[in-house]
Amino acid sequence: MSLYSETKAQFIHGLHNLSAILEKARIWAQENGTTESALLEAKLADDMFPLVRQVQVTCDMAKRGVARLADIDAPVMEDNESTIEQLQTRIATTLTWLESVADAQLDGDDERPIMVKAREHELHFTARSFVFSFAVPNFYFHFTTAYDILRQAGVPLGKRDFLGKIN
Repeated sequence: MSLYSETKAQFIHGLHNLSAILEKARIWAQENGTTESALLEAKLADDMFPLVRQVQVTCDMAKRGVARLADIDAPVMEDNESTIEQLQTRIATTLTWLESVADAQLDGDDERPIMVKAREHELHFTARSFVFSFAVPNFYFHFTTAYDILRQAGVPLGKRDFLGKIN
């Protein structure tokens, strides 16, 4: 397996864990009289995205990261989820798409240029630097923030929930 197929595997593993965490949050909310909307709009700080957006961006980082490495288009999602069930569908759709990308599509030159359009400028990477300094760190930043928001809200999560099944 290549570095890039291993990156895809990390994203798949992380999204499965995020899905399990959201299911725990859904059950906890029902049992504790907390509304899903309160959880989905919760933030760690005023200048940060709420939970719903953290999950959306986690999915986006995975699919766009793999798409850029495979030099293909990522599916576009509407960012209109308002329930945990809808977020679960987004995760499942992202996982299905990631699993459809063959590892052979991810083989390539480590020095191949990758450009990311940011809000006001372009970011230029090699494929290798894209993985290590942008795609993987951003994926885990948003995944971790989603986890932290739920922990702060009182959802009983631990390190094993974050790490998931360890092979």
